[in-house]
Amino acid sequence: MATAQSDPPLERPVPSQIIRLSVQDNGDVRWTFESRFRITSAEDKALFEDYAEQFEAGRHDATFDLDRFDEARQTAERTTGRDMSIEDAGWDEPRIVDSPSGADGEDIRIGVISYSVTWTNFATVEDDRIYFGDAFRTDSGTWMGLYGGQRLVVETQSNYALETPTPLTWDGPYEFTSDELEIVFVQTGSGGGNGGPLDLSWWWLLVIGGIVVTAGIGGYLLFRRDGLSDLPIPTERFPVLESIGIGGRSASERTSSGDASDGPGPATGAASSTSQAPAPGRTSIDDSDTGSGTRLEFEEQVADDIDPELLSDEERVLRLLERNGGRMKQATIVSETGWSNAKVSQLLSKMDDDDEIEKLRIGRENLITLPGVDPTETN
Repeated sequence: MATAQSDPPLERPVPSQIIRLSVQDNGDVRWTFESRFRITSAEDKALFEDYAEQFEAGRHDATFDLDRFDEARQTAERTTGRDMSIEDAGWDEPRIVDSPSGADGEDIRIGVISYSVTWTNFATVEDDRIYFGDAFRTDSGTWMGLYGGQRLVVETQSNYALETPTPLTWDGPYEFTSDELEIVFVQTGSGGGNGGPLDLSWWWLLVIGGIVVTAGIGGYLLFRRDGLSDLPIPTERFPVLESIGIGGRSASERTSSGDASDGPGPATGAASSTSQAPAPGRTSIDDSDTGSGTRLEFEEQVADDIDPELLSDEERVLRLLERNGGRMKQATIVSETGWSNAKVSQLLSKMDDDDEIEKLRIGRENLITLPGVDPTETN
């Protein structure tokens, strides 16, 4: 029988840690930090249930450092200028779920012990859109990063869908660029918004894509168990957070992720999302000589006698449209300017409201045109 001072001797699945960020329609985000265990037999099930009972009864020595989590909130407040708070923190009811990865009819289930908090005002809401991700920024980029065995997943409510193509699931090891996690969700069903309702195929892409992000704070989880840490801590990226430490790891996992603790930070790796492509503007994750997370510099062509820095954002967009026959895809504007998806989406919505441009939803893309330009014409 497991005791409050020992973890169940169960093998850890891959991923062994999942951080789920559930984005609410008021801008709050529910963070859930999961520790996962493989259950392949009745004995495994009994071990996990005994360990789970200790959590339900409060007889465990795993702790969640809310003070350190609050330091993360203060950092995000300074970055965004929004008032935020950490609320409704506590252990969730332990559970056992079916695993879809069982091969050859093997009966594999996953035992999950998790801790959840609500981070208020983590995202911003304007009209029918939710702008997510600016709270991850720091002066030097982002505090997000994943080690091997970790996954980041971002979820939203069923009446919201992605406005621009963006991966929503990442597997570690992985390092994020400064604006890679800036995501725009648009409300569906009411047909609101200047771009019109999303088509059904794009909505299903969101559903099938998993809408789940496993990164960052989750990657540096705040669980501590008397010197037993499950995964190393990238302290140079975000020093206020510590790693989760519930349960042991399999031998292969200790070999693959344990070496990372000797290094200064998370190793660069591939984003693993369900049929997801890399975010626009990022270098290929297989380009090992440059490394994942390399920021691309964009240079907009403008007249020699005009300094681009003197132009307003609206003027830059209008100049780009004029140089491209009056029509451009929104994703192309993102790549041409080097701005984040969120910034471009907000800017184009404002320009559409002011009748400076027109937005048309075609399949999975937003087509941006100058007023009076026929979107069906070809250059």
